[in-house]
Amino acid sequence: MTMEHKVDKINQQILQLLWENARLSFAEIGKLVHLSAPAVAERVRKMESAGVITGYRVQVDPAAMGFPISAFVLVQVFHGQEAAFVAFVQQQPEVVSCVNVTGEKAFLVKTAVSTITQLDNLLDRFAALSETSTMILLSTIVEPRLVG
Repeated sequence: MTMEHKVDKINQQILQLLWENARLSFAEIGKLVHLSAPAVAERVRKMESAGVITGYRVQVDPAAMGFPISAFVLVQVFHGQEAAFVAFVQQQPEVVSCVNVTGEKAFLVKTAVSTITQLDNLLDRFAALSETSTMILLSTIVEPRLVG
């Protein structure tokens, strides 16, 4: 399957349906995209094999779990401390995600905490390895969505 054939119009529809509800059966998807359940299953299997579909996950609301404060932290790691920072950040339960980015601040960390004090304590722990710039999330304008 070539790259341009991985995500044709029907595959895009299947992906959108799975993005919105990964618990849909192949039969339910088939009805919505006008294919048989086995045809949908085959398309999904091919997209999984091609690496288009990489997994299925549950989405949760951190606030509903007791973590109403989300923040993004731009991190400039001290010279020579990159490996220590990566090991450190992977162990922090407040860290939701961490990506390596271009620019002076090499990492963008998303956190979820229950209180400002908890965020402050996390930032204090970061201080041993890095300088940070923190932005508290006020609202989400665009929810994570399927590309394409």
